[in-house]
Amino acid sequence: MRDLYEVFNDLNLEEEKDLEVMNDLEKQKWKKKLRKEIKKPVKTGRKVAVSAGCLGIAAGLFFTMSDSEVMAKARKAVEDSYRSIAIWIIGTPRENDYVQEVYGKDTANGREVIIVDMIADEDLLQISYKDRDLTIENFEAAGYLDEDMEKRTDSMKYSLDAQLLVDGEIVGEGWINSYNLRFNTNAIDNTFSIYTGDYGCDLSEVEEAELILKERYYPDTEEWRFHLNLQKRNLKNTTREQELDETYTMPDGRIIHIYKYAENEGGRKLYVKTEKPEGWDPNEDWSGILDLTGVTDKYRKVKFEHEAGDVYLIDRNIDSDTRSIAITPGVIPLGKPGESLPEDGTPIGESFTIQVNN
Repeated sequence: MRDLYEVFNDLNLEEEKDLEVMNDLEKQKWKKKLRKEIKKPVKTGRKVAVSAGCLGIAAGLFFTMSDSEVMAKARKAVEDSYRSIAIWIIGTPRENDYVQEVYGKDTANGREVIIVDMIADEDLLQISYKDRDLTIENFEAAGYLDEDMEKRTDSMKYSLDAQLLVDGEIVGEGWINSYNLRFNTNAIDNTFSIYTGDYGCDLSEVEEAELILKERYYPDTEEWRFHLNLQKRNLKNTTREQELDETYTMPDGRIIHIYKYAENEGGRKLYVKTEKPEGWDPNEDWSGILDLTGVTDKYRKVKFEHEAGDVYLIDRNIDSDTRSIAITPGVIPLGKPGESLPEDGTPIGESFTIQVNN
């Protein structure tokens, strides 16, 4: 795990006029005092980051503000710099016992990747991260956002493959294909997930693991490596499941088997297995993307989108009094380069219904 002093060293509080530089003796005094405070049990990763912020202030600056002002300033600085998984998963309460802070950093290929925090259940690890390109000023100046596709800088290096290892053995995999390049920054704030179901790994039984990230399309480049401690509450015991047995055939011959629905504090999941015909070639036979569009009993439209492995996650919150979702599997055909894809797919069979919030 990253040294908590380092977390706040990345933040900029130099403009605070009420803070003055400490002498070395005062620095050591405040470090010793606040180091004791940081070791006290906390409920959220955000609190650890905020405490690290206070440590950073104490390590290099002199307090003239009240405790509440210091905490507020530290909290804002941390939240402005790192996007917690709790922000991505809407509805996560500020006070919880299952968001695991990491703040682990590694540098490779001219980029600094920071694993911010994560949420785990039995077979899915959802991770928030920051990918900062140290070789550019911002994505716009580097040509990544050029409107002319022929002149646009290739951004494929930001697509990553992820592996989770326990005792040196791979127990889960995931990927990063979708990300947002903003014009005024050189950093990507995003999430990805690791699915362990294909390896039979129950994450509720894992205490420590290693995470490896690799550039998907440039396999000869360096790796990013992180040590993970899975100490916070795993969501396995609060997961509610519904067994399903729905089978559909894609136009290209792939068999789609939807076999389970599960829900917990980390999201709502559909489990899908895909069986490919013998000799099936994705470059020649692929008819399009599986689309899982649903409508709740409150008439709200939702989609389940491919997250990792067998798991498709719902794309938004639903009303707390929702009791069912009718899902219609379909296929979204691939268009020509530059063409936008239709929002909904062409149905490939009858709808089925799942029970939710039970």
